[in-house]
Amino acid sequence: MNTPVLGFDPVPVRSRDDGFSASDLWKLIVDNVWLVIMIVVLVTGAATLYAFLATPSFQADALVKVDYPNPNALGVNTQAQQQIIPSALPTDAEIQIIQSRTVLLPVIKQFKQDVLVTPNQMPFFGRITNLFSTPGEPLPAILGLKSFAWGGEEVGIGSLEVPARLQNKELSLRVMPGGAYQLSDPAGNTMVQGTVGLMASADGTSIRIDRLAARPGTEFSIVRYSEYKAVERFLKKLKVMESAKDSGVVQILYENDDPKLAQQITNAIAQTYIASHIDQHRQEASLTRNFILGELPRLETELKRAETELSQYRMSSNSMQPGSEASSYLQGSIGIENQIATLQMQRTQVASRFAPGTREVQTIDEQLATLNAQKKAFDKRFGQLPVSERKLVDLTRNAKVAEDIYVAMREKASELAVTRAGTLGNVHLIDSAIYPTEPAKPKRPLVIAGGAAAGVVLSVLFVFFRNQLSRSVESPHTVERHLHLPVFGAVSFSSEQARLDRSLTPAALLAGKGRPAPRGVLSDDSESEALANTAHFLLSADGPGDMAVEALRAVRASLLLDIERARNNVLAVAGATPGTGKTFVASNLAVLHAQSGKRVLLIDGDLRRGRVASIFGQSGKGGLAEVLAGHMEVDQAIRSGGVPGLSIITSGRFPPNPSKLLSTTRLPLLLEYLCPQYDLVIIDTPAVLAVSDANMIAANAGSTVVVVRPSAQSESELEQAIKRLDLTGARIAGVIFNAVPKRRSEKRTYAYASAYAPNPQPPLDA
Repeated sequence: MNTPVLGFDPVPVRSRDDGFSASDLWKLIVDNVWLVIMIVVLVTGAATLYAFLATPSFQADALVKVDYPNPNALGVNTQAQQQIIPSALPTDAEIQIIQSRTVLLPVIKQFKQDVLVTPNQMPFFGRITNLFSTPGEPLPAILGLKSFAWGGEEVGIGSLEVPARLQNKELSLRVMPGGAYQLSDPAGNTMVQGTVGLMASADGTSIRIDRLAARPGTEFSIVRYSEYKAVERFLKKLKVMESAKDSGVVQILYENDDPKLAQQITNAIAQTYIASHIDQHRQEASLTRNFILGELPRLETELKRAETELSQYRMSSNSMQPGSEASSYLQGSIGIENQIATLQMQRTQVASRFAPGTREVQTIDEQLATLNAQKKAFDKRFGQLPVSERKLVDLTRNAKVAEDIYVAMREKASELAVTRAGTLGNVHLIDSAIYPTEPAKPKRPLVIAGGAAAGVVLSVLFVFFRNQLSRSVESPHTVERHLHLPVFGAVSFSSEQARLDRSLTPAALLAGKGRPAPRGVLSDDSESEALANTAHFLLSADGPGDMAVEALRAVRASLLLDIERARNNVLAVAGATPGTGKTFVASNLAVLHAQSGKRVLLIDGDLRRGRVASIFGQSGKGGLAEVLAGHMEVDQAIRSGGVPGLSIITSGRFPPNPSKLLSTTRLPLLLEYLCPQYDLVIIDTPAVLAVSDANMIAANAGSTVVVVRPSAQSESELEQAIKRLDLTGARIAGVIFNAVPKRRSEKRTYAYASAYAPNPQPPLDA
């Protein structure tokens, strides 16, 4: 029923599911430019406040160089040991060590970073007043609010110990007169009372405050963190990273509100780490030296035994030097035996520190297996030597290996003694932290610029999602895309019509503010004289050059083609909800059609709150209601509309049963009688969703147009109204948009229309 009957097919438009183009988004931004600017200003202002009110954070850094470690703890340079030298620097492991509790906890306790003292400040205003304060010189209380810290307060905690149940809990410190203070638990119960500079203890809690600069009555919150929580908080301000990949240079960065404290803590972390590293090397050197010292007596005994056996065999066999082939075998076997002996000693040392299945032990076992296989193959190659010469070579080799191992162990013991007493290690401090003069956070220009950028993004997202989530009908494109109805035109909002509407209020009419109709509109002198004092409120008559009237002329031209193809010349003007401007559109269309030379009849079909009589400055008595009720003949109800060719039938007295009157056979008979007498019959109807009157009128009309006003009805309400009209058999020709606000994105269109608007001309001289 609602299929448009036009002489052309409407151009297919994209549905919303097809996407939201960049052009649509740009128009949306332009139309909401002031909202966008407001959001950008608000977000930028908030970012600016944060940039100036946020506590500045200073960052200090130190550089540490990590070198390759010495994998041969016993100091014997063997080929197998050289193979286990790492191919990459152990930087990642050292970074983890720097962030370990072993390194950080001493620093945390040294600088009291496990205790957090926060003044009780007035939100927002306290931050502002603190900007104008001097540390150590508390500002006076504002408005008598003595419990708040207004700036300049300082508290130095010498030590604080609390029971485990109160760790990580917020305690309250209240400053008392005479340098006294009071510490309370989270429930407000007093725990300790003390004086600055003296230790105060009670019930497992002890505190010593070394410095207190605050007005009596000022309150602070104090939290004593556990070791785990203290390290967790400390790591949030600490960054440890490698300066460049595979460089071995580790950068230690620490942030703090106090630049001096940031420098001191950064240097303390670097020094503690290096000291820990050196201490670890000293411990390893001590363990290795003790092991060597324990092995030296055994090695010395084996050396003497090997030398004695060699000496005895030489005397018994009367042989002093092996042959050339035996010498070659001797040199090769000595090297292999040295490596095997060294690895066996290292395995003994490693086995005392690691379990049998660990990677360290397995690595040495694999190397021993490899060397034993090489030794077996070497022995097999020289197995054809004479027995006497081979025995001499074996004894010589044993003596040489025992001597080499014994001498190497004595030298390593001396070296480890030096290492234990010195500061050797594979990490070195390159740069100490210096005093930071500029805050690392917040970077004000960056924060303000970021706030402005975020404001732009948020404002665009806001207007976009508000448009997408809005169910109100805002533009003709919504109707075309969703309801597939043609839009005959969009009538822009008219300030002149708004003024005329205000003149139609009961108070204005009682005050006599209605304007008389201008002379010269009527062609007949007698008729003009009779209507000279009639008040009217028609934009098409009072403001013919208004852009809204020009849009209505375009609507009239579009409607003519549609009405010619309808079953009769009756046009019903309907709307989904009240306030869409149906009466405005119907009245002005009637006037414009009459001005074009048509015979037009305007009928006020709103028998509940019709306004046609008021618009034309006439009495509402004797209208459609009386005709349908049979109390008046239709010819008696027809009146002149004050415009040549225009007649009107008012609503008449509002009856108690409008729907009953409209549902009788009198309405179709009435229209059948009137249609041949006029070129066009326009009926103004009530809201479709409010009452059923419009459905009955539209069912008898050849065409029905639905007036839509932006934001006056939702999309679902418009769909429901069209569905109701369609069910009653109404032929919906299309939609007319009314009171469309001027959009900045269509500024050029308005400029074109204004350029062709008629200008008033001065009267010609007689």
